[in-house]
Amino acid sequence: MTSTILYIEDNLSNLELVKRVLTKRPGIRLIDAMQGRLGVDLAREHHPDLILLDLHLPDISGTEVLRQVRDDPRTTAIPVIVISADATPGQIERLLTDGALAYLTKPLDVKKLLTLLDQTLPAGGAPQ
Repeated sequence: MTSTILYIEDNLSNLELVKRVLTKRPGIRLIDAMQGRLGVDLAREHHPDLILLDLHLPDISGTEVLRQVRDDPRTTAIPVIVISADATPGQIERLLTDGALAYLTKPLDVKKLLTLLDQTLPAGGAPQ
């Protein structure tokens, strides 16, 4: 079974890192968006199993992306994991309260990401 992840991230090196990490999970298809509005549109179109979301995007904030995803009946049930360098406790608590499943900080802890993927995706997204 293939799982789909949408990664909304405007930094190419972060995007490439996650692409490399996901090679450890061959049952995962990655869709990427480098702008928040495009990410929301892709979420509505593709109904991914999981959204990875950066907060600092060039057009709208990741916080706004999360709000739009949560407010839309087509996407409200999609789990969202925030990945951001902003690790202030207030920011993390607010986003978790606003509907994020988890909050990972940059630099990315690859082991934590893989553990979350295994826990969140259908069939764990783990290698067969």
